[in-house]
Amino acid sequence: MFADDTNIMMKSNNNAQLQSELNIVMNRINRWFQDNLIALNLNKTYFIHFSNKSNNSDMQIKIENVNIATTNEIKFLGLKIDNKLSWKGHIDYIIPD
Repeated sequence: MFADDTNIMMKSNNNAQLQSELNIVMNRINRWFQDNLIALNLNKTYFIHFSNKSNNSDMQIKIENVNIATTNEIKFLGLKIDNKLSWKGHIDYIIPD
């Protein structure tokens, strides 16, 4: 069994607090997956930080001391979503050049 399409969404006005809480939650979820014989593929696990600020790439999310890759765009329920919540990536996806 695999933990496909699992999504965690958290909100905070403080990046340091968000990073700390997200690391705790991700490790608890991973522990739950392991206890229930569900595999989490860390090579297919991504972190996207939604923000209207230009520099938000300094957050480090880890599971079992493995850094989770940060991405600026991800596909979610058939939609291409970017870290600014703009429609450009999705429009380019459904209406290619």
